Amino acid sequence: MNRRQIMTLIVMSTLGLGLATALSQERGFIEKGRRLYVRHCAACHGRDGKGNGPAAASLKTPPPDLTRLQPEGEAFPIYHVMNVIEGEKVVPAHGSCEMPIWGTIFRRARGEALMRSDIYALARYLEAIQAKRSP
Repeated sequence: MNRRQIMTLIVMSTLGLGLATALSQERGFIEKGRRLYVRHCAACHGRDGKGNGPAAASLKTPPPDLTRLQPEGEAFPIYHVMNVIEGEKVVPAHGSCEMPIWGTIFRRARGEALMRSDIYALARYLEAIQAKRSP
């Protein structure tokens, strides 16, 4: 369990939600993110997140391997990942504009609060699929 997860659990526990509820809620976000990923991202990024989806060959810029977003020895860059997914802020390192602007798409479909929840869930799922690096 990383530091951010521990802090989330502590905050949720002090709010009276309890440890079991907090863990269940985090697993719920990861599962929600998995479902969103399969529905909206897998066509380009592949079901395994490695950039090998069926639509990848038709893109000008190959989709990145999403299992390698976490730099070795560092925390998962969740806020950066959320900004890239949202797509409404300029993220120069993101490259091409071929990726849909999910923030706008999710906001139109479900409203502001649920858009934020969806983007957080996707980022948590991507954190969960990070490749383990061998020493």
